Amino acid sequence: MRPMLVLLLLLNTLQSSSLHADTVTIYSIDAPPLTMLNPKLAGIVGDVVIEAFTRLGHKVSLQEVPWKRAQRITSEGENLFIMPLALLPAREEHFTWVAYIMDLERSFATTEQRINNYQQAKNQLDKIGVGQGSAQTQILQDELFDDSQIVELKIGPATAKMLQLGRIDAWFNGTPESIWYWNQQFPEQTLIIGDPVASNLLFLAASKKTDPKLVQQVAIQVQLLHDEGFVEKTKQRYLNPQ
Repeated sequence: MRPMLVLLLLLNTLQSSSLHADTVTIYSIDAPPLTMLNPKLAGIVGDVVIEAFTRLGHKVSLQEVPWKRAQRITSEGENLFIMPLALLPAREEHFTWVAYIMDLERSFATTEQRINNYQQAKNQLDKIGVGQGSAQTQILQDELFDDSQIVELKIGPATAKMLQLGRIDAWFNGTPESIWYWNQQFPEQTLIIGDPVASNLLFLAASKKTDPKLVQQVAIQVQLLHDEGFVEKTKQRYLNPQ
């Protein structure tokens, strides 16, 4: 029996015994092109996750609070979801990792010199901007960067402005997000993107206390979206618009 047919049969079985469809709370963040806070244009990860829940008959309520707080609320809560969350060792035991969505490359973005690796960044950069509560902060700490080099900033377009003004030397971030924000604000100015220095798996995650039937339903539905090409088409729509 083909894998997709097995998934469909299992999904039908789970749906027949599922809880009454309701509104699911998902903590998200405005981090285009990965996630946006518009249910009709929710970014690559957002569109995939909303499609999965919609196919299961659930409505989605997107909630935004500061990212560190969103992680804490989700981790300590019950039947709450969060996206996009990078799977890192320090986070692994605090969440239910529901479904893999995509890989995310991370790099140093600058306006003057190309930074291609961590050692070069340590030697040549005084201030590196990262999003508060983001995986980037944890990665630099794990790579033993000096605390004085790491400048935590509110996630969003302000970091691009800080780089453009020279208040930070580099922006360490997910590559698609850096390019997106820069092109929105400074389309006439060149952003220098270094080689990828990290690649992480982005997941839809949930509280540790989350209904296991719902987790399994969503995981199967996201896998079906991968299998039918929906995820790849969504990525191309945001990253390579015609």
